[in-house]
Amino acid sequence: MSNTLLQVALDLISIDDALRIASIARVNNADIIEAGTLLIKAYGMQAIRSLKQICPDTPILADMKVLDNGMKEVELAVTNGADIVTVSALASDKTILDTVLTADKYGAKVMVDFMYVTNPLDRALMLCERGIDYICIHASSSSSSFATTIKEEKYYDTSESESLSLPYTREVLRSSIGDSIKVVKSLSSSCNIPIAVECILDESYIYEFVRAGASIIVVGSCIINADDVASKVRWLKRLLQCT
Repeated sequence: MSNTLLQVALDLISIDDALRIASIARVNNADIIEAGTLLIKAYGMQAIRSLKQICPDTPILADMKVLDNGMKEVELAVTNGADIVTVSALASDKTILDTVLTADKYGAKVMVDFMYVTNPLDRALMLCERGIDYICIHASSSSSSFATTIKEEKYYDTSESESLSLPYTREVLRSSIGDSIKVVKSLSSSCNIPIAVECILDESYIYEFVRAGASIIVVGSCIINADDVASKVRWLKRLLQCT
């Protein structure tokens, strides 16, 4: 039985929808609730505070994707209820160290987000000794082949890619996900830090990422767009437990 956690990503621009889905996800044993970047941009720290109020016993992740001002941004997030804050792997080493030191001061944790990093394995191995708590790999978008391709919504979920316009073929997608699986597998055997994977909703791919060493599976649109959010969260939890 797998101990892989389920993180529910709330990339929404409606605070009411976000709070409704978060409440349902919490009741159905989601392990981490994410205040998505869109939600934070739309509502600021109110989004984090409100999620913490309705999910007091569930870790709240603030997807800030910090690039600079690491101390101030992390302090802002954690003093408003965030338990985990994301910093971009594209940030400077100093900024990442600032986020780690500030999070540690408040008893919070740092997740380093590898979206659009050209060589995620090399960068992750550099950061493993810097005190970070989690690594987040985006299935497809963290791999080098993503630089010349783009998503097709039916195959996977990555809302940040909306502005791109090149066609994304199944073959390239498979190759790209294959690259991400290799990165996760290499990291899990080389770096003793939990790995989160923002994953397409496909049983076989989820299985492969968990098998490769993923500790957290991050799921967004398939939950927030579900007709029955509770059933979708329960299904994902069962899937992870049986993987």
